[in-house]
Amino acid sequence: MGTKGHPAQPFRYTLIAVLLLSWLAGSAQYGGMATLDTLDVRHDLTKPAAVRMEAAKNHAVACLYAGRAEEVRITALFALDLVPELKHDTALTKAYLVTSLSCKESDPGKALEYLYKALDHAELSGDADLIGWVEKETGIVFKQMGQYREAIRWLKKSEAHVVSTVERNRTACHLSEAYAAVGLLDSALQQAQGSNITDKVADDPYGYARSQFVIGKAYAAKGESDMAELFFQKTIAVCDSFRIARLMPYALVSLGRVRLDAQDASGAIGLGRRALAEAERTDNLPAALEATGLLELAYHAAGNADSAYVSLKLRSTLQDSLFSVQALSKVESMRFGQQLKEKEEEQARLEALEERSRNIQFGIIALIVITLGIFLLIFSRTAVVGAKAIKNLSLIALLLFFEFINLLLHPFLDRVTNHSPILMLLCMAAIAGLLIPLHHRMEKLITNMLVSKNNRVRLEAARRTIEELEGAGKSGSAS
Repeated sequence: MGTKGHPAQPFRYTLIAVLLLSWLAGSAQYGGMATLDTLDVRHDLTKPAAVRMEAAKNHAVACLYAGRAEEVRITALFALDLVPELKHDTALTKAYLVTSLSCKESDPGKALEYLYKALDHAELSGDADLIGWVEKETGIVFKQMGQYREAIRWLKKSEAHVVSTVERNRTACHLSEAYAAVGLLDSALQQAQGSNITDKVADDPYGYARSQFVIGKAYAAKGESDMAELFFQKTIAVCDSFRIARLMPYALVSLGRVRLDAQDASGAIGLGRRALAEAERTDNLPAALEATGLLELAYHAAGNADSAYVSLKLRSTLQDSLFSVQALSKVESMRFGQQLKEKEEEQARLEALEERSRNIQFGIIALIVITLGIFLLIFSRTAVVGAKAIKNLSLIALLLFFEFINLLLHPFLDRVTNHSPILMLLCMAAIAGLLIPLHHRMEKLITNMLVSKNNRVRLEAARRTIEELEGAGKSGSAS
């Protein structure tokens, strides 16, 4: 198929119509995972935490597709608030995934930190699709950072795990772009074609549009402009029908570049203007920059130097605006990073309180068991126990009691001493100094009680033995 000239054959437009009709057949209500939580399920306290987390996850993904970054961040903070209530690894994985989505563009390092946490819980859950989703998101972050080889490694791991149509589509799309970035164009095309697995467009409009877009890019990279144009047309049609604002301007610019390569400057100008309008409508500065870049080239190709200069000036203005937005974004990212840090500290504090409470309970149980054991030995009518055994048991009880006191007083001492290890050590040494004399007195009292009891038990045993011997002697004399 040719790569030059703008073909006008009738069969070409027939083919476009057939391809576009292939997705119009499925017009059911969108029921994919990216759904805005219009019913506010995530804030409904009557719902279980796992249900609220699922609604938050779906809402965050939908906001991400819609370019609502601030709402994604708010949902991420909400997800972290839910973490202490979540008892299952699946729900915890989703919480950390949502958090990673909120900062993957502004702070990739922080995003990877949460993704590694999510992967730990995903692997504990044993859910292959969930594991694959985390691996895919990790690959996306590396792709955004320009580390394409590492991105491919993670995306291939995801490809081996994911089961759902949605995740297979997303993984293949990102693999196609990563392969194209390292110059493996055949692999890029193969992955792009493999992403086209959505049965009904209405089930996953964004995934279907992404698939058509990456197929178009793969064909364009290989120089097959006719096929590239067909798939870019499909992308634009789906974005237009389902209002996929995030992808639309990029698809328009890509189609405009194909038209420009085919010497159709007027067609490229029309697409560039439309792309610029879409980008401005959604405040998408990067897309607006691409649109103005296309318009500048297209106006030059059309011999309209004045309009090309206007486009160049607009591009320069947009570039300045983008720098300003990026500066503000850095400030916002710092603020959000501080919020995440505060959430993490609060979560760590709650986990420490829970761990401390559990240890105190274990300490109480151990003390009760040891104390009951000692009292049973003291008041037993038959058991004879040596002083050494009591000494060992009382030493264990002393250590347990000291640890119990430490657990109870540690938060108070930590606050009073202002986290000073030396002062805390001195306080604990003073407590030990009070406990040791008390332990010695208790040990002496218990030992005396045991000696008295042991003597009584031995005398009782001796008395029974004498009586038995006397009884045996009398019976022998009588015979």
